[in-house]
Formats: sequence, structure tokens, C-alpha cells
Amino acid sequence: MPSSDWRPPERLLEASGGTAVRVIEESGARSRVFDFADIQDPKGKRVVIDEGLQRWFASAFAERTSPRSGVKRIGGAGSLYSVLSWLARYFSVQSPAVRGPGDVTPAHVRELWTHTEGRNAVSQCSHLHRLRQLWRDDDQLSKEVRDALYRERMPEVAEVSDVPAYDDNAMQRIMVALRHDIRLARDRIRAGQDLLARYRAGQIGSGHPDHKLGMLLDVYERTGDLPRAPGGAMVRVVWTLGGSQEITRRLCLTSRELTAFCLLLTALTAENFGTVASWPAAHHRPDGGVEGVPQVALIEASKPRRGPEREQMVTPVEDVPEGLAVLLIADDPEPRLFRSPLRVYQLLLELTQLARRHGGHGLAFAGFRATQTSGAKRWTRGADAKNIARWSAPHGFPTQEPTKDGVEPVEARRLRQTGIERKRRPVAHTHTTMNDHYLSRSEDVAIQSRVVVADALRSQVALARKRRSIAVLPATLVARAASDLEGAARDADLDPAVLQRLVSGEQDTVLAGCTDHLNSPGAAPGEPCAESFLACLGCENARALPHQLPLQIAALDQMSILRVHTDSATWSARHAVHHERLDDLVGQYHQSEQDQARQKLTERQSEMINDLMAGRMDLR
Repeated sequence: MPSSDWRPPERLLEASGGTAVRVIEESGARSRVFDFADIQDPKGKRVVIDEGLQRWFASAFAERTSPRSGVKRIGGAGSLYSVLSWLARYFSVQSPAVRGPGDVTPAHVRELWTHTEGRNAVSQCSHLHRLRQLWRDDDQLSKEVRDALYRERMPEVAEVSDVPAYDDNAMQRIMVALRHDIRLARDRIRAGQDLLARYRAGQIGSGHPDHKLGMLLDVYERTGDLPRAPGGAMVRVVWTLGGSQEITRRLCLTSRELTAFCLLLTALTAENFGTVASWPAAHHRPDGGVEGVPQVALIEASKPRRGPEREQMVTPVEDVPEGLAVLLIADDPEPRLFRSPLRVYQLLLELTQLARRHGGHGLAFAGFRATQTSGAKRWTRGADAKNIARWSAPHGFPTQEPTKDGVEPVEARRLRQTGIERKRRPVAHTHTTMNDHYLSRSEDVAIQSRVVVADALRSQVALARKRRSIAVLPATLVARAASDLEGAARDADLDPAVLQRLVSGEQDTVLAGCTDHLNSPGAAPGEPCAESFLACLGCENARALPHQLPLQIAALDQMSILRVHTDSATWSARHAVHHERLDDLVGQYHQSEQDQARQKLTERQSEMINDLMAGRMDLR
């Protein structure tokens, strides 16, 4: 806790007349003053705007970068400053002059929608989106101006999947390079720690080849610096042993190695590179560190884009069970280390203890930069995405476009996209965000989705075919049976004797004909079928013949009438399936055939349909 006389640092600087704003990152690591009295155009020329505008821009900027806002880093604040600089350039050439928010009109808003300054549609859309964020709640603007913000349509931007996932070969190439660097760093630092331990234990005497190196490492480990001459230069022995960079690397990670660790953890966890880079060293082990139980560490992380209420989150970093690790890759001598986020995180903490102690911070990512002369700047904290390109080049990865051999650039966002596509579970976002943002832009997921949808549709079609009406024996086949019973039976896949009885009406069951009433799906073999005659419409033994069409139409009409006069739940339970099957049956005949069948309906057949629909024909 701060002391009782502590006061928060001034954000809207009064000394500047209220035109400058200090933005401090939530971590406290960096700060920057954004001065709206010194806005410059892309060529570096100062933009002249009224002081009232400067103060208005500063107050709006201070509000949108406050501790309760979603802007937690200098980069995010810089994006807002660029939008306000764009507005300043626009207002500086207006006539009449704009001196404050009261002079802004809906006409200005409409012009801003086309004021591109040579930017592409994506950049213009981004500026207009931030403009809405800045102005939508600004009470100093008139309601007409705020309403105009949403009357104008945002520029259309083609949705391009510019974050494709890596395929297996590309991912393997990247992971091999990352694991290689981390192994070398681990072996180098552990060797340096071992040499220092032996030196301090007196095992390396003055005549030993490593005596001078042990002495230098001892000084560096204790003080955070190497021995210097009175003038400040390194003593000669430092240069004879390779220089400060070579010596300090024996106990600390370099910036590129921190980048490799961050990329590997991004790939393993599918978290954002920036989120991983700011992980603290402090964590909670609910497993108690006991072997034999699921291993996990809980890390308190921050993702400002989630908003002030949800930016703080707890990230579980899990171990990979030994059996699964062996299945992942059997020929690796360390199958669990580089496939386990927890073990990589633990290794990172082990290798950064010295840098964290001298750097005076609690981040997991801590290193040493020997090229810096300032003591404070030497002890690096976090990992910078700008170093990805510096790490990539020595490993043969391009920094812009893929090479002719198909080697692709290493990008943190593509590693995250790949992890999310493979895990198929939300990582620091909702299911909706995962589906609508990450998975929807993936070509592989789109292909897989089409397969899933096609399979689902095919299964529904198959189900519908099972529910559809029985097979219809057409009039041509029935007529052929009179002269060529054997051939007609073959075409109908029936026994000739069965077909003969069907055609003659001997085996009619009111709405259809039955091929074998002693082989019912709902009764034991050899027992007569006891189902309702309506059930024949979905029975595999049933066949529909042309002479039954009048009865089928009459039953369909009866069900349609009942639909009007019966509550929907009752009708659906009793008649929906039968109505669907009858409708399908009748629909296989031409309208003229249906009209003729209606005229052929006899009084006896009408009575049969009445009895059928009333349930008087049911045996049970």
C-alpha cells in the first residue's frame, strides 16, 4: 500500500493549460505525455487548431484512457491519439473555423465519412469506429451530431481471412526452431549456474582455466554488473573472455530467447502473445506440486480488451500426462517438457530468477540486454512482439511474405489461430467470439463444417426416407402384371403370387396392400399383425396401388378437416405423421388422376374411411 501522503500522478497536466495528458500503463512500466498543442501532420509540420479544440481533445482523450477504460497500454492510447490528430487536421482547414465542440455540426460528421487522407477502407473504418467511441457519450456535442454518427454507414470492408492457421508442416518447423533455442538457453544457463556453484564451493582454484570466468559470474550474480575500472569501462579480463554479452548470457536469457519462450507458450496455450508476455512469476498451485495428481498452475493475467470488469482473469497452465506426451511424439528424449505449458513456464521461471531479482519486478519474462548502457534498461521485462522478426531471420523464416520454398513467416496471431482451431475451446473469450471470429475465418474449419453439415443433411434425408410413405406400384406395372406376371414381380421385387394377390385386392388393408401380414415388424414372427390400418402407411410390408387412391384421398381430406377443428398438440400426436405420408402418396399421382379418384369414391369406401378415422377398425 502507498504511504498516507501518496497522491495519484496528475493525468490532465494543468501546467500545459489542460492540453496535455499523461498516460501510465497499468503495470507502471511505461508512461507517455500526449500533447494536443503539438499535433503534427505526417510530414512533421505542426497543425494549428484553436486552443478550445486542444482542451476538448485532451479531456476526451483523458476520459477514454482513464484507469477504468479498456486502454491499458501506450500502444492503445497512441491509436486514439492518431484519430484525434486526424480530426485536428480536418478541423484546421474548415471555414468557418471550429473552435470547440459547440461548433461541430452533422455536416462535419458526414464529411468525415469521406475524409480518407489516402487511407484504405480498413484504416478508414478503424478511424470511424474509434470516432464513434470518442463522441457517442460526449455531452459537449449536440444530440444531432451524436445521432449523425450512427446515421452514416461504415465503409464496406471485404472480409479476408488474413490470419490463416499453420498446417502441420509449418507448425512443426516453427516448433522445432523454438524448442532448439530454448534447449540451448537452458543448457547454457544451467552450465553457468553449475560453474558458479563450483567456484563458490572452492572447487575452481586460481590455476583453473575457468577461475576468471567464475569470478566474473560471481560478481555479476551478486551485483548485477561486471567489474569496471575507475572510469566506468569494463576491466580487461571481461574482454579477454568474450565481452560482457558473452559472459552475462551464461546466467540470463537474451531478448530473442524470451521471444522464443513467449512464442512457444502462445502456441501451447493459444493465449495472446501480449497476455503471455505479461504473465507474473507468482502463481498458485492447487495441486500442491504433488506428483501423481493432475498438475496445473493458476496464473493471474490481464487482457484489457475484455473491458474493465472482465480484464483480470485466471489462466490455468496445465501439464501434459506422461502417457499422452509419449503418444504425441515417441522419439523425443523429453516428450513432456516442450509439449507441457506448465513445464515450459516452470523452466522459464528457473532461468529468469537472476534477471527478475536485479530488475526489481515480478514478471515471468525477465532478461538482460548487454548493449544498453543504462542499468535500468539492461534488465528487460516481458517479451516484445517486435523481436519476432529478429528471432525469425537467423532461423530461416521470412519476415514478410512466404519464400519460394513455402516457408511462412512466424506470426503470433497465426500461432494463436492455429491453437484455437485445434483445441476448439474458447481461450480468454466466449464461445460466440470463438465461433464468429476465430473459427468462421478459417478455411479449414469451413471445409470441415461443410462436411459436418452435409453428413447431418444426409442423415436427415435418410430419416425422412424412413418416415416417408410406402412404395407405390404404378399403374403401368399393375397393367403389365396381367400379361407378364413374372417380369412385373421382378421389377417390383416381389414374389409373383404376392403381386397377384395385391393387384386383385385380396390383401388390401384399407389404404394399402400388405405383402405378408404374418411377418409384422410389431409382432412376433408367425403371428397376425394387430396394428392400426393407419400404421400400414409406414410399414415395410405395405404397397400402395392405384385402385386404393380414392381411399387415400378421402383419408387425407378427413385428416385436413380434423386439423382445423382439433387442437394442434392432439392433431400432431395422432395424425401428423399419417397426414405427411398420405400427402406424399397422393402427391405421386397427377392432378387429373386425383380428380378421377375423387369421383370414383363409393359410399362403402366413405364408410370405411369414417370407421378408420373413428378408430372402429382398430383391434386394440
